[in-house]
Amino acid sequence: MDEDDLDESDVKYGVLHGEISSELTDDPRGIRFVVLGNTQDRIRSLEVVCRFLPSGLLRIITVYQIGE
Repeated sequence: MDEDDLDESDVKYGVLHGEISSELTDDPRGIRFVVLGNTQDRIRSLEVVCRFLPSGLLRIITVYQIGE
């Protein structure tokens, strides 16, 4: 996030308003989801890789800007 100048509000916006672009099922710890979305200012695109924990919480694994 730091390298791409993204902050928590960008991640929240991307997850809440984005869509799942793929499901990665090859991990024994569980399915990872790749969410494609935009930053809060809607100028840049980002991807959020995440998974649901057994408790139901969403764990963010990594976030990065698409392009540039």
